[in-house]
Amino acid sequence: MIVYIILMEKMKDMKILLCRIFIMAVMIALASFSHTASLAGDVKGRVVCIDPGHQLHADSSPDPIGPGSATTKACVSSGTSGVVAGPEHAVVLDVGLRLRDLLTTQGITVVMTRTTADVSICNSERAAIANEAKADLCIRLHCDAGSKHICIMLNPVKIQGWTDDIYDESLKAAGIVQTAYSTYTGIPDGGLTPRSDMTGFNWSDVPVILPEMLEMQNVDDDKLAATPEFRQKMAEGLEKGIVEYLETLPPKHAGTSGYVIR
Repeated sequence: MIVYIILMEKMKDMKILLCRIFIMAVMIALASFSHTASLAGDVKGRVVCIDPGHQLHADSSPDPIGPGSATTKACVSSGTSGVVAGPEHAVVLDVGLRLRDLLTTQGITVVMTRTTADVSICNSERAAIANEAKADLCIRLHCDAGSKHICIMLNPVKIQGWTDDIYDESLKAAGIVQTAYSTYTGIPDGGLTPRSDMTGFNWSDVPVILPEMLEMQNVDDDKLAATPEFRQKMAEGLEKGIVEYLETLPPKHAGTSGYVIR
């Protein structure tokens, strides 16, 4: 009887020990998973470059469309304009500054290519700003000159030596941001348009996209673009897409910031 009691006590102690070991293992696993998940999905410390397209005065001086290219385009064009909303360069700057503020509240580091209208920055130089910042994403804000009620997303074509290293991430970002923006603003999705002639794409060493946020020759879009309320909505739609994209990125390497070298 005494032996039986002793055996039962030992079995009880063993069960308690095993339970403690199991609970400890589960806690360690959960902590590890939580840590990994927070790193993979955490947007704090990410870097986004916002490039509000165009500027107060156009510059027609030649700018190579890519490194070593003999083909040139204007350094920076004048952009389009709406009857009510005014010049594109002013609309996209307002949206860009609103987007900056939204992203900053998420703990994201934002680099602006310009914060005023009266600047002189070629498209290749704008790409260089994003490259220097080692941005996780560069977003080039524009409005289209068309008359349809749609939004369009431009993305780089894969070009060996120019965009082949950023093509996949740019395409992924373009799809995510376009869907989020169209859904949030209610502007019909005009899809993705790959471009091989965009200087700001071909000089980029970081993922880059260009949303044509609306069509300024469309009467309804023009009126929307003129209101502070809808400009805020445009910025919020872009923010949602950018954050969703950044959350897909793998953890940064220890001791680095900005763009993750893949």
